[in-house]
Amino acid sequence: MFTKIKEIVDRGRTFLVTTHIDPDGDAVGSALAVYYALKTLGKEATVYLRDKVPYRYDFLPRPSEDLVHEIPEKPFDGIFVMDCGNFFRVGDGYEKLKGKGPIINIDHHETNEAFGQINILDERASSTAEILFLILKALAVPFNYEMAINIYTAILTDTGSFRYENTNPRSFSICEEMTRHGVQPSFVAGMVYENHPRQRFLLLCLVLETLKTYHDDKLAIVVVTEEMFERTNTNREYTDGFVELLKEMKGLEVAALARQIGPESYKISMRSKGRVDVASVALTFGGGGHKNAAGCTIEGKAEEVCEKLVGAITF
Repeated sequence: MFTKIKEIVDRGRTFLVTTHIDPDGDAVGSALAVYYALKTLGKEATVYLRDKVPYRYDFLPRPSEDLVHEIPEKPFDGIFVMDCGNFFRVGDGYEKLKGKGPIINIDHHETNEAFGQINILDERASSTAEILFLILKALAVPFNYEMAINIYTAILTDTGSFRYENTNPRSFSICEEMTRHGVQPSFVAGMVYENHPRQRFLLLCLVLETLKTYHDDKLAIVVVTEEMFERTNTNREYTDGFVELLKEMKGLEVAALARQIGPESYKISMRSKGRVDVASVALTFGGGGHKNAAGCTIEGKAEEVCEKLVGAITF
């Protein structure tokens, strides 16, 4: 499969790189690393993100003119879709990408639908960036600082600072190599985890007031409403990391955050400490992800959504 990617890259001149909506560190880092790799090879590249880069990743080097928030009309010689389990997760209008060029789907979600002409999928990888690193090595792409800090950040965040079960020996070895290209771990950690605006903590206070536990405190759920965002002058990206915070509760096995996205619609983010497969729970609601980290959307009022979620999780 790596050979097919090399053929497309060698023959092609113009490429598009994209990832999923509401991008996390792995999504942003992987997409930007591909961009800089293509530029290193002398190719023309454009990064399409439906949403803006979250504030905690503002420090990452990224293009200005080559980063767009609307799908370009022109065709490409190749389209890299990074860290995206379902093609529709690219965002509204994703259908426009079909026929614009061969789609190269690179991902580590076990529920990936293999929607590309080329699918490089490895659920055992800690992150999409880990898979990308192996591809770039196979393509003999020379690494630079811009690629390195994006890959390092992607792996750091998707492994929860190397705390999650998806952390593997290769995660450490890749990040070590990225430091040899100038990445400073203390700088990245400080920007990602210690650089939040005051409003985030005001929002967290409101969210924690909604905390409820179920199944003898094995399951914890918090709710984030649009009204909370309005009161604190925040938005979705300020909730990043909230569900992981719940995991710190002693005896807890599953943490869930229900974020309102419509009058009676909630986006669910779930994290498991290992025994419960939250990906299978998410699939029952049309979502997906990993055994220990998954998401979906559930319709209904907040109370109804929580009831549906509680009923779908067994211990």
